Amino acid sequence: MDNFFKHYPLVQYGNTVANTVAVNIFAKVAFQKSIQQNFEVFHPYTITEGDRADTIAYLYYGDAGYDWLVYFSNNIVDPYYDWYMDTDSLNRFISDKYGSLTEARRKIKFFRSNYLSDDSMITTAAYAALSSNQKRFWAPITNLNNNIVRYERKKEDINFETNKIQQLNITLVGNTSFSNGEFVSQLSSGVTVGTGSVNFSNSSVCIVSNVIGTLSTSNNLKGGNSGANASVSSVNTLSTSISSDIQVYFEGVSFYDYENEINEQKKNIRLIDLSYVTQIEEQFKALLSS
Repeated sequence: MDNFFKHYPLVQYGNTVANTVAVNIFAKVAFQKSIQQNFEVFHPYTITEGDRADTIAYLYYGDAGYDWLVYFSNNIVDPYYDWYMDTDSLNRFISDKYGSLTEARRKIKFFRSNYLSDDSMITTAAYAALSSNQKRFWAPITNLNNNIVRYERKKEDINFETNKIQQLNITLVGNTSFSNGEFVSQLSSGVTVGTGSVNFSNSSVCIVSNVIGTLSTSNNLKGGNSGANASVSSVNTLSTSISSDIQVYFEGVSFYDYENEINEQKKNIRLIDLSYVTQIEEQFKALLSS
């Protein structure tokens, strides 16, 4: 880690005689464009659990001190959080950020089209029977004569911040109120029938988004963190982004899945070819000293 920061320039801060000198971690360094655009300079590398920048640098360059080169070639500014985290580190990070792993897993961050997990195909007759709203999620497959023979899920990324927002008129059971942002649910005979996230709440109204299942007047609403409990007298839909006829084409992405996917993307890095290291190092030092 020391090797990473020692390549940064120093900066003075403070407005007294005893100004303090510190490492300027905001310094930005750009490699020569011709090198950045030459893909032959870089080689792909997939990080596995336990890999660190210094161990990769030692294995690839023969010198753990080139960990800074691994960071900079991948535009990594924060070696702690920009680097791929192992399972335990990721879980600690998520737990600290969202309060608990349970909270992160059950709360929905957004909704997206689920074509990646749907490899089904339908006949032309089945396609014709779909509503116009549903047909947009299917793409034609043609034969050699360019005739449509069947349909497959269209590979199109569609995201919505929420599927719908509902207003629940409530009566609190006890003095505890719902907290903004918390996970809420309704259970029937011990089975969860509806969940959501609180956008706003007071003693008589609870606005809920990212609704999974059905929220109704049949069951009490319970808070996941606050422990609040309330009967529901009415449920009104304020807005709908994903109508009921196309819900099957979307999936809710939890905060846990979202953070995990971001972390998985960090696995794939690139390493500068060994033959360019001296040239890059000289240019790097020149840029920092200019």
